[in-house]
Amino acid sequence: MPKTPLISIIIPCFNEGRFINECLNSIHQQSYPNYEIIVVNDGSTDTFTNKVIHAINHPRIKVIETQNQGVSAARNTAIKNSSGKYILPLDADDKIGTNFIEQSIQVLESNKTIKVVSCTVALFGKKRGIIDYGKFSFEKLLAKNLLVVSSIFRRTDFDKTKGFNPNMKEGFEDWDFWISLLKTGGKVHKLTTVGFYYRIKTKSRNSTLTTSSFKKLRRQIYENHKESYSKYFVDPMLCFEYELIKNSKEYSLGTILLKPLRKLYSIFS
Repeated sequence: MPKTPLISIIIPCFNEGRFINECLNSIHQQSYPNYEIIVVNDGSTDTFTNKVIHAINHPRIKVIETQNQGVSAARNTAIKNSSGKYILPLDADDKIGTNFIEQSIQVLESNKTIKVVSCTVALFGKKRGIIDYGKFSFEKLLAKNLLVVSSIFRRTDFDKTKGFNPNMKEGFEDWDFWISLLKTGGKVHKLTTVGFYYRIKTKSRNSTLTTSSFKKLRRQIYENHKESYSKYFVDPMLCFEYELIKNSKEYSLGTILLKPLRKLYSIFS
């Protein structure tokens, strides 16, 4: 590879000590040689997690200890203490593919109009499968999140934003950030290969969100980006709320029960 600019992989960690070494090993197995890792121990209260993080001793890894401030503030802290031309956020319980960084930087170095490189996402843990976010457009991004947080972008583009919003502690902070990063333009390139492995656990932050929390976070996304929402029509059929309803057990059951009624209606009409 002719150019190997430094990439900073930022990892906030709160009580995820049982997974973080697996996460770090996936980085060390990368085909790309020039990287640094910034781990932010975000006020972990778990003794095991603190023991694991305090035992980290690697020339490429910098560990920062903070009081618990939330994942957004932890990511911002890591980025402020990084030196890379490129940034890759990665959660402590997830993993990346062997060639993800190398392939992404090749794309970014060859095309300055591309702001973000994402990839195909594989689920592992309690659930397995592939996530397909479909074709990217900024209009669709306003309706629902189309990018995993573990996508790669330039530090210079990050510096033009206010970073990850620390007020969004309950979730959607990555969606909010992508809108901030891309509302001034720029393309998104999606690799066809699996580059990110997303761990599904029995209990996670997103799985514990209530309906009121969803509404609150959706409202906050709108308030944060009123100007963008005023410029584009957001198709309600593309919104994540509609997908939650469509994928629910109640909706599936209702569809099954309505099938014979629809047939009768078509016959008699």
